[in-house]
Amino acid sequence: MARPAAAILKRTRNFATLISTLLLLASCSSVQFAYNHLDLWMRWQLDDYVDFNAEQKAALHAALDSFHTWHRQTQLPRYADYLELLAERVEKNQLRKPHLESTEIQIQKFLHTASAQLCDLLLPLAETLTPAQIDTLEKTLRKKREESLEKWQKTPDKIQRRRNKHIRKQSKRWLGSLSLEQEQMIAAWVTQVEYNPLERNHQREIWQARFVELLRNKPEGYQAQLRNLVLYPEQLWSKDYRRIQEERQRQARRLGERILASTTEAQRAHLIRTLRKYAQDFRTLSAN
Repeated sequence: MARPAAAILKRTRNFATLISTLLLLASCSSVQFAYNHLDLWMRWQLDDYVDFNAEQKAALHAALDSFHTWHRQTQLPRYADYLELLAERVEKNQLRKPHLESTEIQIQKFLHTASAQLCDLLLPLAETLTPAQIDTLEKTLRKKREESLEKWQKTPDKIQRRRNKHIRKQSKRWLGSLSLEQEQMIAAWVTQVEYNPLERNHQREIWQARFVELLRNKPEGYQAQLRNLVLYPEQLWSKDYRRIQEERQRQARRLGERILASTTEAQRAHLIRTLRKYAQDFRTLSAN
């Protein structure tokens, strides 16, 4: 099975997003199954990229196994502790004045720690890529980007419906059934908050071009530059795109705060159970 190191470096932040999904969005009943198959999932996801030789494959497998062991033993207990803390806050009725920014900051710290560890394990593989492998990687990244853009280049109404459905699905996963007021909050947010797939695609194109350039030319200190690029992709954002993203984040936080402040007793009980179920899943996984 083909597993290109450079592609994994490119997807380090996507992997961090997966961790976040396991922590924040995944179905309670599927967390342990998904996590136990994480290495295999990553390899399947990367199968469309560049073929590795036998030595590269062995190095990649070793890096992924090392990361998974480290993450299971050192990070999952931290996630479980934090979820228990959040459950206690809900029990103390601290949702009346929720402040999601501190939660966002903590989650980002978790993600950065995991991303940095994985990146450091995989960077040595980037040095082994041949020019032909890099060329193939560049073509595949472009193809994937174009496919993603095509998926989002729909009418504004279709995009809004898709975003509305996604937010409602995740909210229900945590809170159970939503009230009419909460559904209206989500619908209003989707209508008001800008989403431009063309601009997002443009920023991805800029990032990928810089990533491939570093791999191909290998300037002095390029390993550190690659690491910095993977961990801090926002460094290449334009001023306008940065402003839009920061405003979207503020508005999303405000929506979350409004929804949480409007929760019923039944919804809060559902949230507490969900948080504690995740915490238990992570403790079980870390002990295996």
